[in-house]
Amino acid sequence: METNENLEKVLMQVAESQIKHLIQSLHSVEVGDLKSLEMQVMSTINTMGCLIMETTLQSGSQEQTPTRQREGACGNPMRLVEMRGKQLQTLMGPVTLWRPYYHCAGTQAGAEDRSSGFDHEAHGEAPADELWGVEQHRCSVGVQQAISRLCASLTLEAAADTLSHLFPLQMSARQALNLIQPVGEAFKEQEEEQMQRVFEQAGQARSQSEPPSTPPSPTIRRMYVEIDGILARLRRGSVPMEEKEGKRPGDIYREVKVGAVFEAEPGRKRSALAPGVFVDAAGPKTYVARRGTVGDFAPLLYALAHQRGVTHAQQVVILGDGAPWIWNLVQEHFPMAVQIVDLWHAQQHVWQVANAVFGANTAQGAQWAEPGCQLLEEGNIEALVEAMALLPPIPPPPTSTRSIPEQAIGYFITNAARMRYPAFRAQGMHIGSGIAEAACKTVVSTRMKRSGMRWTPPGLDALLALRTARLNGTFDAFWEPRFHLIA
Repeated sequence: METNENLEKVLMQVAESQIKHLIQSLHSVEVGDLKSLEMQVMSTINTMGCLIMETTLQSGSQEQTPTRQREGACGNPMRLVEMRGKQLQTLMGPVTLWRPYYHCAGTQAGAEDRSSGFDHEAHGEAPADELWGVEQHRCSVGVQQAISRLCASLTLEAAADTLSHLFPLQMSARQALNLIQPVGEAFKEQEEEQMQRVFEQAGQARSQSEPPSTPPSPTIRRMYVEIDGILARLRRGSVPMEEKEGKRPGDIYREVKVGAVFEAEPGRKRSALAPGVFVDAAGPKTYVARRGTVGDFAPLLYALAHQRGVTHAQQVVILGDGAPWIWNLVQEHFPMAVQIVDLWHAQQHVWQVANAVFGANTAQGAQWAEPGCQLLEEGNIEALVEAMALLPPIPPPPTSTRSIPEQAIGYFITNAARMRYPAFRAQGMHIGSGIAEAACKTVVSTRMKRSGMRWTPPGLDALLALRTARLNGTFDAFWEPRFHLIA
């Protein structure tokens, strides 16, 4: 933004006046009183900042010479009413933007409606609002960016309160929500655009007969993708409900699917299942989280892995809890990956069988489950299945046609190849999806599952995108090319 000589002169006068005022105010500050010194300097900076912003805004608005009449965005003629002020919240404090304000009296048909007793809705416009990007809100981009950053980690109330204490402005939780929801939606759109580019580039690469001219990225020894799901509480009626949900009162729950992607780094911990082998350590992690179907989530997860360099990884390892949707996703997007069922979740199935057959927390159940878990850790799934088949029969639960042991036998047979834990540990691989569970807590629970929290789908979706951007370190880069509010 260029400034003319007159504006520069006025700005220098403003700055000089405020600095003189600061120097005079320092006479009342006692030596050693750091707090008073700091407050005096900050107060002057904020006051000077507001005056400089108001002066610059006024100058920029005056460059658009006001006319008596103009054509409005509605296509109708508009007449100049007055120079009207609009107060804006900025990081410096409240400032006033004075700009020409135009009024539209409506179409000729509208005038006829009024003469017939029907009032045509007139409206006003201020072109300077669009020039400075504040036509939808009464705050600056800096305020929207700051509150979005805070809301990614804090509740709306805490974020608004923190912002009001850090900067000389006032904000409510409702105002914070109005500002951050379009930001979260913009982050969500950015995720989807990046995903589309990944798949478009992959399609172009497959159609090319010649190898790409760009040199390959450095090879990654091993990349992990861990997948899990967690339930989030939604307002009743905000999404279509199943029949059984409609019969019971209260809010409803929907699954948020979460993925964590990271590279393996040399670890210092030795494996208990493979002595002498060091287990991989986790490098920096990036996340994706989405409420909705597997079809919505899977491409975003692949796009994130692609951005991390999955196509240049010597080996890809996928960890999950055994849910069929996870392995269907893996088969489609990571067909060459090593698939591992998290050991802890597999052990839970063993204990579930023991509790169902022998009773919960019984000595008999423990005597059966502990050797069963040992067989599981040894990767001897066949022997574990045989042990389950020898258990005394029990009736199935009311909602199933198969008993708990029968269900577990199917689970272990289906996932046997994903449970060869000694072989995985011999290569130094993780065999637990603790990072995925931690991701569910980090991305979802810590921010969106606090006491009493419930969400509308748009609010939850927007905040998920906003939080993952903050955790992935892409938040600040998103704002660099933007100078207007996101609305």
